[in-house]
Amino acid sequence: MIRHQAALPPVNGQHECLPLNGTVQKLRQKHSVVKLDRPKLNTQLVWAEFAASAYDLGRLDGLKFRALCSDETTALRPEFISALMGNPDKLKRSRCLYGIVNGYFSEWRTMNDPATVERLLTSVFSSYNGKNLVVQKWHASRSLFSEQAATFLADEICSGQKAVDDVLKDYNVRPLTKLGLSVRASAARSACDYLRRMEGMREKAWHLRYFNWITESVLSELTLPDAFSYAISSLILSESAKRSEGFQAALRSYVQNHKRLGDPRVRESSLNWRTIAPEAAQRYLSWLARDSIIFFFNTILPNNNENRRRKDFWLRYHDRIKDFQVAVSDADLWKVKASQKNSELLYYSQVVHPTTSAFLMRFEGYGAHYVVVEFSEKGNAAYIFNASDFESNRVTLRTPRFELKKHLKFDDGHRIIHIGDWEAKASYKLASEFGIRP
Repeated sequence: MIRHQAALPPVNGQHECLPLNGTVQKLRQKHSVVKLDRPKLNTQLVWAEFAASAYDLGRLDGLKFRALCSDETTALRPEFISALMGNPDKLKRSRCLYGIVNGYFSEWRTMNDPATVERLLTSVFSSYNGKNLVVQKWHASRSLFSEQAATFLADEICSGQKAVDDVLKDYNVRPLTKLGLSVRASAARSACDYLRRMEGMREKAWHLRYFNWITESVLSELTLPDAFSYAISSLILSESAKRSEGFQAALRSYVQNHKRLGDPRVRESSLNWRTIAPEAAQRYLSWLARDSIIFFFNTILPNNNENRRRKDFWLRYHDRIKDFQVAVSDADLWKVKASQKNSELLYYSQVVHPTTSAFLMRFEGYGAHYVVVEFSEKGNAAYIFNASDFESNRVTLRTPRFELKKHLKFDDGHRIIHIGDWEAKASYKLASEFGIRP
């Protein structure tokens, strides 16, 4: 209720506005909207006109000038930038300035004479007296328009542990621009380098939180391949991954489930690991080998002293294993399937034998690679083959089904017999005859 003066009767505003609402509805029904059918400018034709005028900005009206500023194919052409250097006031309109800046971000430091573009922009910012917060932000961030731009934004991301996307948005840098991609790559490298520097100076919980920040807020599908490979290699080779089970478990989960990585044992995923540092790939594989040795001797084999000794012996060599495979018998297959829900052992082969399973390991030694095969049942020695002889039987470690005699026991020339103090003899044999050492 509205009362203009105390002496006047009250007015029902809603009731009094009903006729006006009816008029609005009638106008909408008639679609009485004036459409400005302004044709879209052909930027190339505008550029031709600009060139014909000897690059005279005064010959361009506001619409044509804005079109050249907003088109990334023309915004940074040397002739246009040169003309603007002589008349920077033309960029006082925010929309025109945005076009030049977006072009600069898109082609960051790859355009002709980037230093001249940077001088133009910084001079425009310096003389800007408006209230546009975006322009004020750019003016206050001179490093953003220099060869240090990617490092400048990466430092802000890493120092505050911020999300890359949030910082890019804060500075109005689109993610897919040259600068946006460079910032993301620089942040990935810097974040992992900082982690390596801080190892031993922070508690384990900090390292895990920092890892979560890297994987959730820094690395993404847009991270350039070289930077992504560098980051993953650095994380794998970190002391945090070596000493902290929680950190390593989180890293392994990230790697195993990431479409740009995956399990290096699988053919489809192995190609993803070609860009990972060799020492990092080897360390990651050694983690999987260690767990598979433990799985084989703890789950498939009976828990007795003899099997524990074999497990402890091969665990000493897990860092040297180049590849491996578990091959299970018909009798042991259910053990593997039952444990798959709680294990990364998703890939295995079978042995065509009712009760004998095997664990196959590939090592690099004197001038060649060697395959060592341990068996589950007592009374079986460990067999050692030259890898080329092993593969001459038309099998590899990824063969789905092995025949016991034909593939895994085809030559008994080199064996490890598990009798008495066999560990010392086996270590000497592996080192002296094959060059395989822990």
